[in-house]
Amino acid sequence: MDVHMSILEGSIGILPRRLLVHQRDLFRARAVMRDNEIEVAWDA
Repeated sequence: MDVHMSILEGSIGILPRRLLVHQRDLFRARAVMRDNEIEVAWDA
């Protein structure tokens, strides 16, 4: 997660969080996010 953005926004959750995932783990990461009902915007 992007800790620096959290500090800048004051931890109120208005700015999107970013998660960096290696290409080889992308399929699994998407599945985990989907299974946990975490809404995401895919840039890849």
